[in-house]
Amino acid sequence: MLKQELKNRNLPALLPREDMIEIMQREVYGYLPKNDFEWSVSNEKIIERRFAKGTVFHSSVDFTLTNKNGSHTFPVHKILHQDGKKHPVILCINIDKRVPDKYFPIEELAEQEFDIITYCYADITSDNDDFTTGIAPLVFPNGRQNDTDCGKIGLWAFANMRVLDYVLTLDGTDNKNIAILGHSRLGKTALVTGMLDERFTHVFSNNAGCAGDAIARGGTGIQFDDEGNFLIEKEFRGENIEVITRVFPYWFCANYKNYAEQGYGTDFDQHFLLGSIAPRNVCVNAAELDYWADQKSEQLCCMAAAKAWEDMGLDGIQECDHYLTSGERLLDGNVGFFMAPTMHFLSRHAWNNYMEFMRKHLNK
Repeated sequence: MLKQELKNRNLPALLPREDMIEIMQREVYGYLPKNDFEWSVSNEKIIERRFAKGTVFHSSVDFTLTNKNGSHTFPVHKILHQDGKKHPVILCINIDKRVPDKYFPIEELAEQEFDIITYCYADITSDNDDFTTGIAPLVFPNGRQNDTDCGKIGLWAFANMRVLDYVLTLDGTDNKNIAILGHSRLGKTALVTGMLDERFTHVFSNNAGCAGDAIARGGTGIQFDDEGNFLIEKEFRGENIEVITRVFPYWFCANYKNYAEQGYGTDFDQHFLLGSIAPRNVCVNAAELDYWADQKSEQLCCMAAAKAWEDMGLDGIQECDHYLTSGERLLDGNVGFFMAPTMHFLSRHAWNNYMEFMRKHLNK
């Protein structure tokens, strides 16, 4: 059933990785700044020593990016084991500034074998059309000039890569097993980060939906009642390019608006974004009640992208002939997908599935 539904979407065939990256940058996310930045850390401090019976410390540093246009500093929190061993690492670019917060259950995460790095996206640059905040004026001292200049997703992705530069200098980092995780707009950001930086061996996208992990072509679209109100209770309605580029144009490059009326790219779709991550691993969470993300299109996107891994002789996605229901998961392939019993949320359920997926696919 699903294979036929995927065929009905008439998706363009996957291209070589570099070609897909070029298209997705030029048409959707924009080109990232050239890496003429230097980074440094300062003011390291221990915040908590008592996690996991004292074997895991919570500390923070002030992380500074500097180039010829100036500098910007933001806090980075670290949850690190103190046993002298190498640990797989998850970088979580988070929505909330607080550590812990509802998306980041620090004590529970500290009980696992992973080192965790987290920081707030708004500390990097604001989530609006103001390109004079955070690192934005360092990248665009005269404002964005071209239709292919990156938006805020590109800037957040760029910061992810620079924080990784620092994480790779830490003694306990297993540099063969590093993940990037983000929720919602930051799920899109995590995918873009993984597309561009092959040092991230695992990419976790949580409820990214439109312009993230859901294919646009053939999506069910947003539905309205007779008075023009959103039908919030309608299943699988899905956000579309017209709405996302009208409400959040600053996330993307200006070119993305060219597809608003049609609703999808003429020669690409979001499976290009996921497929560009191969042969590394990617795992997507759809939420049972997150209709805005169009869960069907998220699962089909994973299926379509899986061909990139299959063409390399890898597993792709675990075989499945139905749309997942709450609590079901497909974690055995290089492309993971699961349906969390939640609304639009980065839950403990999601964290546990991402960590289990990573355990299954650790690079030895």
